[in-house]
Formats: sequence, C-alpha cells, structure tokens
Amino acid sequence: MRNKAEKPEAGLQPRQGQNVMGMTSTILAHPDPFVDHSSEAQAARLLEALRQGPVSTVDAARSLDIIHPPSTVRYLRGRGYVIATEWTHLSTGPGRPKHRVGLYVLIEEAA
Repeated sequence: MRNKAEKPEAGLQPRQGQNVMGMTSTILAHPDPFVDHSSEAQAARLLEALRQGPVSTVDAARSLDIIHPPSTVRYLRGRGYVIATEWTHLSTGPGRPKHRVGLYVLIEEAA
C-alpha cells in the first residue's frame, strides 16, 4: 500500500509544450473585478444589477460571479428588499437545451 505522500499529483502536470509560467502571468495580469466573494459583496453586485432590470439565475452566476443566486436573493429579502421570482426557460449556451430558471425582479427597495 502506498503512502499518501507517495501518491502522484494527477492533473497538475503541464502538457507537453505548455508554458505554465506564461499561463500564470496571464491569469495574474488580468484583474478580477469580483475579488470579494463574501455574502455582502455578492448581494451588492446582485442588487446593483437588479436596479438595472431583471436578472436570471444564469446571468447572476455567469456575469456577476454569484455561485448560488437563490441564496443571494434570500439574503437580500432578509434585509427587507422585495424581490419577485418569475420563472422562465433559458439555455446556458448555444445548442444546449433550455432550463427552467428564476428571473429575479426588484419590486421595492429595503426601508
């Protein structure tokens, strides 16, 4: 039986001809506008988007970097925001089947 320390690191080996340092510098050079992943920060991003118009679960996850939009909506509702959920069917990409997803609409700001 092998020791855990002897276990090879699968998936961490660079592919032949792959410039790992170049990849890393490209990733580090591209600033992430969503560096704060706290509940408050995700809620602030969603609230800002909701003030512009309806936001789907797919858009919140993809464009706002919110890992679980329903939880973020629940967080905002708990703070007094009135947010309606309408149901719609959207595709997550070209050629993919549509999914039933929530479409969130800000009805009223928190008091």
